Amino acid sequence: MFLLYDFIFLLYALVYLPYLLLTRRGYKGFEMRFGLFSPQVEKQIKAKANIWVHAVSVGEVMVIDGFIDQLKKSYPAYQFIATVTTKTGYLLAQERLKGKALVIPSPIDFSFVTRAFVSLINPKMYVAVETEIWPNLYRQLFLRHIPLVIINGRISDRSFGRYKAIRFLLKRVLNQVSIWCMQSPRDAQRIMDLGVESSRVVVTGNIKFDNLPQPLDSSASGFSISKDELWWVAGSTHPGEEEIVLDVYSKIIKDNPRWRLVIVPRHVERVPQIMELVVHRGLKAIKFSAISVFPTETFGNDNVVVVDTIGQLRSLYAKASLVFVGKSLCVGGGQNIIEPAFYGKAIVIGPKVENFRDIVACFKEANAIVQVEDAHAFEIAVRGLCADPSKRENLGAAAHRVIAANQGATKRSLEHLKPFMDSRQKLSGMTI
Repeated sequence: MFLLYDFIFLLYALVYLPYLLLTRRGYKGFEMRFGLFSPQVEKQIKAKANIWVHAVSVGEVMVIDGFIDQLKKSYPAYQFIATVTTKTGYLLAQERLKGKALVIPSPIDFSFVTRAFVSLINPKMYVAVETEIWPNLYRQLFLRHIPLVIINGRISDRSFGRYKAIRFLLKRVLNQVSIWCMQSPRDAQRIMDLGVESSRVVVTGNIKFDNLPQPLDSSASGFSISKDELWWVAGSTHPGEEEIVLDVYSKIIKDNPRWRLVIVPRHVERVPQIMELVVHRGLKAIKFSAISVFPTETFGNDNVVVVDTIGQLRSLYAKASLVFVGKSLCVGGGQNIIEPAFYGKAIVIGPKVENFRDIVACFKEANAIVQVEDAHAFEIAVRGLCADPSKRENLGAAAHRVIAANQGATKRSLEHLKPFMDSRQKLSGMTI
C-alpha cells in the first residue's frame, strides 16, 4: 500500500511543484519539506526533547499559538517544533510563535522524507490540528510508538465524501492515531464511520472558541479610527465576493457617509485585482501597508482600504461596527466567525458555510448572526444593519454570549492528551 501511495504522491508532486514555482508559493526554507536541513537547524532540533505540533495554514496556526502556551505550562522542559504547510501559514507562524517554538516547513509525505523528519525530531508526542491525513508520516510515528493526537478535529462534507470512497485504505491509517479530539458529535460520528475505533474518539469542542485575545483599544495596531467613523470589515473574502461588497458599499455611503469599508482578502496575492475592482467603481483604493493611521481628512468615504499583509484580521474585527465573513457567498466552505463574535460584532454571512455548519448553528439558534441566501438578500441585510445601530448592538451582544457559553475545548483536549504524554515520560525515565 505504502509503495503505491508513494508512487501516486510522486505523480502529484511532479504536477504540484511546477505550480508552486510558477505561482511563487515557495519560500525561504522550503527545501526542508524534503528533509534537507542545515547543520544549524539540525542542532536546534536536537538541543532538547521535543513535542511536535503541526498546523496546515493560517487558521490552524492561530489555534496552536494558544495551545502551545498551555502545553508549555504542563511540559516546560520540552522544546516545541511547529511544522506548517502553506506559505502564508509559515510566515505567520514565524511571527506568532517566535520564542515559543522552532518553526519549520512540514514534510512532503514521501516515506523517506517522513522517516528523516521523525528520526531527527524524535518527538515525545505529535499533535496535529483539525484533520490532516498523512499515511507515511502516521506510519513512521506509529512504528516508533510515538503518540499521535488530533486536536480540534473536523471532517467537512466534501472531505467525508472523498474519504468514504477509500475507507478500506484509510481504516488502518486512521487507527494509528492515539486519540481523536473532535469538534462536534457530527465530526466524531464521521471519523468512526470511516473505521476509527470508538475508544479513540472524544468530543472536546472547538478550540477556536478559546484561542482569542482580549479586545484591543483604538490605538492597538498602529492606526486609529475617528469617533465619527463606522467601519465595515469584509474579512477572508474570495473571488466574486469583493464585487458584491463594493456594490453594496457604493449605495451605503450615499445614505450614510460615516461608513468606511476595509476588505481583507483570504489570499493577499489577489490584492492587485481587488484594487482594480475598487477603482472600476469610482472609489479610491488604499493598501493597508501604505498607511499607519487613518485621519478623517485623508481617509474619506470614497476610499476603500485593501489589506495586503497577514495577521491583521483580529485587530480589524475589534474595531469594526459591522463584519462580513467571506467564503460564504461565493466559492463556499465558510471561514471562522468566532473572532468577530468574541469582540461582540454584528456579523453577516452567506449560505455556503459547510465547513463551519455546527458553529453557525450555535449562533443561529441564539439569533446571534445574520445569514443570507444570495447577493440580493445580502444587500438588504447589510443596509438594514448599517441604518440601525441598536440592531447591530443587540446582534453583537448575542454573538459574544455564544462565545462565553462554548469555551473550554483547550482544557478538555489537554486532559485527553495527558495520559499519552505521561506514559511516554515514564518510558523515557525507564530507558535513560
